Amino acid sequence: MKSAFTLLLVLGAAGAPQLGCSDDAATPDDGEGGSSSSSSAVASGGSTTTGSGGGGSSSSTTASSTAASTTSASTTAASTTSASTTAASTTSSGTGGAGGEEPLGDELPMEIPTPTNGDGEIRTQTTVLKNAANGGQDVYDFNNQMIGVDNDKDCKDGEGQKTVFEVEDGVTVKNLIIMGGLPAGNGIVCKGNCTLDHVYWPDVCEDAATNSKDGATMRINSSIALHSDDKIFQHNAKGGSTTIVTNSYIADFGKLWRSCGDCTANGGPRNLVIDNVRVDKVKSTVAGANENYGDTVKITNLYVKGGYDEEDDKPKICQEYRAVTDHMGESEKLHGGASQWNTATCRVSKSDIKSW
Repeated sequence: MKSAFTLLLVLGAAGAPQLGCSDDAATPDDGEGGSSSSSSAVASGGSTTTGSGGGGSSSSTTASSTAASTTSASTTAASTTSASTTAASTTSSGTGGAGGEEPLGDELPMEIPTPTNGDGEIRTQTTVLKNAANGGQDVYDFNNQMIGVDNDKDCKDGEGQKTVFEVEDGVTVKNLIIMGGLPAGNGIVCKGNCTLDHVYWPDVCEDAATNSKDGATMRINSSIALHSDDKIFQHNAKGGSTTIVTNSYIADFGKLWRSCGDCTANGGPRNLVIDNVRVDKVKSTVAGANENYGDTVKITNLYVKGGYDEEDDKPKICQEYRAVTDHMGESEKLHGGASQWNTATCRVSKSDIKSW
């Protein structure tokens, strides 16, 4: 028998309105998007650990308060249900496309687990997950707890949303559900090499995760991210930094990945690798890369709901941009915004775009 939470998600898929900040809106802009830094309320102390590998919620302290601050569960319920989340919960009217094949392997999740902590936990401040060298640990396993942050900045109101988790270099985060709606805030910000494994975003607020350290690699594996007016994964880091998305399900979004279009001291190169990923309801494009900064996009085994319509170029797969720096104007779509194939930037073949 399915849990009440899973049943609620399926019922939500049938047409319930989205809570929080992820209702369908106009095509998102191509600006900088997600903030790469946490808000002024970022926790500053060491993270506490439970057992080997973390075992539970790991929150940092501030000068005036201790770890894992929470608000009442009653304030979380409305923001968590966000009509989210199984494969059955999103449909599209795409036509055509190659393949009809199933994604590879059995590590591609299609259903967000039932939270192990009931209605979830809203923390008052950003939680810093310190690595072992800094007194924390290198693997944090949250056992499918659902956690958000007390964010009061609207999801659609520019920058400044509070970050839920700030992840230090070398840290792996496992089995975590980021609460939907306002408490999703600016999601997860990686401050170095990081791995997000079986992490779930039922209703993205600003961004799901941000790659913010020059030269670092942010890996997302076996994860689900749903309902974003704009980007899912923001890439602000430069210097050959890389975002890797594998074995995941991403649906109802503006862009799956965007290389920052107008960051302060903007540049590159930034790299994206996608393999064995299912997408549905792509509002803008799967990937947006800056041609003038040397970005690269490598996509293999991308499964599009209903297939890719070559005649109408829907959904867009890889778009090239001419980015700007220091917020000096807006980045410009190249080639009329058409999907690019087998270029120096968009290293994508139509044969790797399949239907499901």
